[in-house]
Amino acid sequence: MDNSFRTVQAVSDLVHHVKPLLALHLAVVARASGLTLAQTGAAFRTLRDDGFRFQRDATFPLLDGLKSIAITQGEGFELALVVLLADNLQSQRTFAQVADAWDAVVRRLRDGPATLRAAAANGLVRAGDVGIMRLSTHPTAADCLTRDADTIAEPLLQIARSMRQDELMSVAAADYGHDVEHHLSALRSVIGQRDGIFLPEDYWYPSKVVELTSHSAASPGYAGCTAILLLNALKIGDRLGWFSDRWSGQGAAYCALQPSRRDPILAAVRYLYESDRHFMDSTLFDSAGRLGEGATLPVVTEP
Repeated sequence: MDNSFRTVQAVSDLVHHVKPLLALHLAVVARASGLTLAQTGAAFRTLRDDGFRFQRDATFPLLDGLKSIAITQGEGFELALVVLLADNLQSQRTFAQVADAWDAVVRRLRDGPATLRAAAANGLVRAGDVGIMRLSTHPTAADCLTRDADTIAEPLLQIARSMRQDELMSVAAADYGHDVEHHLSALRSVIGQRDGIFLPEDYWYPSKVVELTSHSAASPGYAGCTAILLLNALKIGDRLGWFSDRWSGQGAAYCALQPSRRDPILAAVRYLYESDRHFMDSTLFDSAGRLGEGATLPVVTEP
């Protein structure tokens, strides 16, 4: 099984949509699978317990039914897509008889919920990257995004600008108290005049203290400094590895923030994942399916 972050994240995003889609299409899947409603529900519970991998006899009728739905592209197609693709990514096998059906995904989902479209698009991209599926129609970069960078930037800037005076002073003193006034002046300029964006000359003042503060959730200004780094990563990409190297240690802390801070920060990290196919591409989950102290990026409906 591929335990790379990007594969596990793609599977996590796909299976997030199984429960609501199943509620809409249970009867359709039951008919396609030749099962009763009760048997279909029980088979899905078994599939869930198996991590959405088809590996037991009890779930094979579902596999046949979902493949039939995918081929005909009928009602329940979205459910068939997320379940079969989740299994494909984990088993690293594809079903030749349904491969052509995936070409309908982008057309069908482009006007649907952004989280479902992005999950499907990123799942398809990942399937292509690991060589288990070839498509004649490929998702665009925009298809892979839950939301665009401009939508995410404004709430991040609000987080940065919400830092209190005592927090700003603590950030400015983060480099063992060196050059506090210089850091403070530069920090205020970045937050105020530059909308959180560093200029090349800011490589030390204030980026040094911002970066230092962003490592510890207990530090005053932690969320604000994280937001500043994310604003810059949204603009230029995660070139410095601020977040690809940090998610394993800070992911749990981001998730523990108050929703008004948590959701924009998680939406921004998700943007880095969705916009850059190489973001965390060398990171592996451990055998328990967790990434250090964090886990996969949760789906945030509204930042």
